[in-house]
Amino acid sequence: MSSDLIYYAQVKTHLQMLENLLPSDRNIRFNRKMNRLYIDVNWLETFVPDNYIVAECHRILDPNQFTEVYNDMFLKRYATSLIKRQWGENMKKFGGIQLPGGVILNGKEIYDEAVTEIMKIEEEMQSRYELPVDFMVG
Repeated sequence: MSSDLIYYAQVKTHLQMLENLLPSDRNIRFNRKMNRLYIDVNWLETFVPDNYIVAECHRILDPNQFTEVYNDMFLKRYATSLIKRQWGENMKKFGGIQLPGGVILNGKEIYDEAVTEIMKIEEEMQSRYELPVDFMVG
């Protein structure tokens, strides 16, 4: 009797795994080259008339056509911090040298400050803009 239940549980697990692996009835495709969303379903059986379908799609913008992508404050802050880190890396070689006028170069401090800024910006990016991890169960 208990072996029948074990077999039944194994079959149900196997069927569930096949259901997760094989494509479902509703196939959705997005072609970035043509900027088209394809929903491969039987429209009369799947959807009710006068209802809405909402889709969120992302595509790559051409920076020559859409020049405002370079005016993103997040991108500007991140690029500035990366340049500052490289500048600090270059200046670490000349640490402690006094310039005319009494200014002393401190590349290590500039580098450390930039690394802190980069970590802060990347944490902000992950907490605000990154999608949560999508786990596959099956």
